[in-house]
This record gives sequence, C-alpha cells and structure tokens, in this order.
Amino acid sequence: MAFEEKGWRGATFEAIAERAGVTRGALHHHFRDKATLLGEALSWGWGEYADRVFTDTPGSDATSRLEGLLVEYVRLLETDPVFRALASSTVLVAPQAFADTSAKGAGLDDWHTRVLSIVASDSTVTSSLTPAQVAGLVLVLLQGLTVTAVTRPQDLPHSANRKPAIAALVRGVLS
Repeated sequence: MAFEEKGWRGATFEAIAERAGVTRGALHHHFRDKATLLGEALSWGWGEYADRVFTDTPGSDATSRLEGLLVEYVRLLETDPVFRALASSTVLVAPQAFADTSAKGAGLDDWHTRVLSIVASDSTVTSSLTPAQVAGLVLVLLQGLTVTAVTRPQDLPHSANRKPAIAALVRGVLS
C-alpha cells in the first residue's frame, strides 16, 4: 500500500514501517533493502491472489474457467484496494526498482502455469494455437487489464457488461 501511495522514491523505510504499523528496525530486520521488500511483497501478493482466483474460478471446461478467472480479476482490480495496490506497484513501481525484470516476472510464471493447466486439461479446446500460446495470450490480457486499471480504470469492462465483454475475449483467444 505504501508503494502505491508514495511511489518508489517516497516509499521510504520510515513510510513503509509507519503504514505497516511496525518499527523501522523491525522492517530492516526482515528486509535488507527496499528492493528486497518490494520483491517479497510482489511475490507474496501475486501468489496469494493466484491461490484465491484460481481456486474460486467456477466451471469444468476451459472456456468457463477462463471467463471466471478474467471476470474475477477485473472485479478485484475495481473493488479490492490491496489487489489494486499490487497491480499499481507492479506496473508503476517495480520497473523503477528492478534492473532485472525476472524478479517481477516470477509471479507471472506461476499464473502462466496455472492457465496452461486449465487449457491443457480440456480436450474440447479446439484452438489452432497450442495450450502454451493460449496461456500466453491470457497473460497478455491479464497484463493489459492491469495496466488499464492503473492508467485508465474507466476503460475496464464494468459490472453491467463485464461478463459479455470477457466472454468475447475468451472466445477470441480460444478460436
């Protein structure tokens, strides 16, 4: 939350400790520097939300599971302040913090694996793309939705038309 509120430079150890309700010393005890703390926060956040989103995605076929995943993802971007802070920190803060983007991409590797599992386990998917290519496109959609939520949230599909818009995207990816 402190990274979203204050940005990379403004999120000092003092500001982060204050936001977390701990002492600066306690923060330093667990994290050697601000980049390490951000990396751990991003890793934890994307892992935590992956567990929630993928576990709660209804349906037995790839189409309904991917639609549910994307609908829930957009809903979280709109309504969950911690998830929005995670998205914002990933898009706006992490590029300033990490010269090596592999730390930022590690969480996406897990999401890719989970999406790949959904697509590969459904024999009814008849896409001309491989399951790995489909999973890659779903990740492109997730990343695009994340950037949109941070930079132009009014462009996200809102609740009234979210399901049909997402269904059209999934049909496009799977066809």
